[in-house]
Amino acid sequence: MADASQPPGDPPAGAQVIAGYIGGDTPHVWTPADWHQYKGLRKLPIFVRSLRGNGTDDGFAALAQLYRLGVPKGCNVVYDLETLVYGAMVTAFRNVLAWGGYHTWVYGSADYVFGNPPCDGYWVADYTGQPFMYPHSAVRATQYEAGVDGYDWSEVKPWQYQNRLWR
Repeated sequence: MADASQPPGDPPAGAQVIAGYIGGDTPHVWTPADWHQYKGLRKLPIFVRSLRGNGTDDGFAALAQLYRLGVPKGCNVVYDLETLVYGAMVTAFRNVLAWGGYHTWVYGSADYVFGNPPCDGYWVADYTGQPFMYPHSAVRATQYEAGVDGYDWSEVKPWQYQNRLWR
């Protein structure tokens, strides 16, 4: 999986999944046109919160974007917290997304992410430079490399790829 703050245009070679931003404190929220240029790839929407906020408000803002984009219910959505640990906010976000029919992965650095509730799984950043899956039962994806040609790279568990990513 490749992810980038700005939509990369042509998909990066080797990517089977593209991840991008639907809201929060990101420098660029991807537009419907940004997303729809990746018709052949599975997609993973990300909502960013790097400072404490209101998880309920974040959840409803994410839902509005998911509906606007036509993301089917049952897909994963990421709550990107980087180094933030705030369980009540994460739980509130997940509750709203679950109410709306979506699954939540919590994203963050390996040093911090496990301090948050796992919701429907973790996406862990642990930069080894080589593809691997972080050894924790709730991990669904591992970001192993950052900033290569403008993309960060991750491994995604096969079941998640087959069943919970937006097509």
